[in-house]
Amino acid sequence: MGTIRFRFISVALVVSVFAIGMAAFLNYFKYKSTIGGIVKSRVLVIGRGIENSVQASLSLGMQFADIATLPALLQREKAADRLILGIDVFDDAGHAIYSTEPTRVGLKVPAAWTSAAEHSKSTEWSADAPEEYIAGISLKNNFDLTVGYLAMRYSRDYVDRAATSAGAEILLAALGSLALIALIAPLALIVVIRRFERDLRTLDLAASHLEDRGEALLATDSTFSMAIGQLRTSLREAGAALDDLRIKLDAAP
Repeated sequence: MGTIRFRFISVALVVSVFAIGMAAFLNYFKYKSTIGGIVKSRVLVIGRGIENSVQASLSLGMQFADIATLPALLQREKAADRLILGIDVFDDAGHAIYSTEPTRVGLKVPAAWTSAAEHSKSTEWSADAPEEYIAGISLKNNFDLTVGYLAMRYSRDYVDRAATSAGAEILLAALGSLALIALIAPLALIVVIRRFERDLRTLDLAASHLEDRGEALLATDSTFSMAIGQLRTSLREAGAALDDLRIKLDAAP
């Protein structure tokens, strides 16, 4: 009986560890995805302001590569949010036309940026880099033609630190839940298993009495009582039928 009890408790603990582990794992990645989306939306709000300024300049007849006020605007918008590491505006060939870092002007942006921008199904696009995230917007003129792309580079460290902090809290909560379950589950199972063990002992006792063909059976309120009674009746009827058959065979000439 002790082995059965140990197996029940072991299975319960294994299932609890798996369930809590999966819940913590999914919650962590859900939080990381959520915080990443919030920060991206925050950066894109600034990007939409730049987009509106570019479209206003184009509507006045300016050429996309000749918007003189754009570099100063990019610098102001970068300073408006400490998360933004830099802002670049590049053409469809991938060459930076404007940037908050003058040394980047004229250089080609990473191929992943142009690929993400060209394959995006909306005007918003994004890309990843080892130390930063990129949130971008496709810039269009009044004829809904894409004239260039806006890329805003923002801190990856901020998102990672927020996710790590949340991960530590989720881990502590998971460990606390596991400790509580490890304490409560065995106690609850012991109560259930005792009833189960009592039923098994009753069934074993009933089987022993039936083997001896005894008529007396200890009274019990076990859930197996009805089944035991039916089994006794079936065995008694089968025994009587065999006795009748044996008598008929002995009487036959």
